[in-house]
Amino acid sequence: MASMAYDLYYLVNGERLFWRSAGHGVSLIDAGYDSAIAWRNQTGEAGRQLWTNIVSVNMPDTDSKDAVDKCRIDFRGGRFLVVTDAGINGKADRVRAPVYRDFIRALHERLADAPEGDIRFTVGVSQTYRNAMLALGVIALLLFVVTPAVLVVDFHEWRAIGPLTAGATFIWPFWKKIGTNRPHAYDPHHPPGEPD
Repeated sequence: MASMAYDLYYLVNGERLFWRSAGHGVSLIDAGYDSAIAWRNQTGEAGRQLWTNIVSVNMPDTDSKDAVDKCRIDFRGGRFLVVTDAGINGKADRVRAPVYRDFIRALHERLADAPEGDIRFTVGVSQTYRNAMLALGVIALLLFVVTPAVLVVDFHEWRAIGPLTAGATFIWPFWKKIGTNRPHAYDPHHPPGEPD
């Protein structure tokens, strides 16, 4: 495999705002024992980690055509890199989508042969984040669906039908997102989003 550079944006260690980050450009470097992933900013190379320092790869599920795809790569020592197909504004960029897919394929080709258990490959959010989403979902369901439903059924308060309908309409996509982002492992030989 040859070393490859990809015109993709990235965030390092929890950076949030794209326009504050000059992070643009990720490379997969094939150099035997020194094989690595590197990223650069406007002044040159900003960081590099060997393949052997990678402990996990996470790819949150997306359930929308306009959703931004991203891949989080965690390294030993707690550092991490998030590579995305988004543009500088943080929104989905159709031009970068095929470049991102090529990057994901190439990354997984390189990591798939790591000894089993060295690298965790997961899809979805963390279990802690999912539990928080579930708790919020249950609270919202009780407030915006169950309460109006009780008012309509038990007290014949017909004015509560509007809030019941609105509550159900807004909560349904949230529950779908919770289900879609269920954390689970995947086979690196078949990364998410790739045809089988």
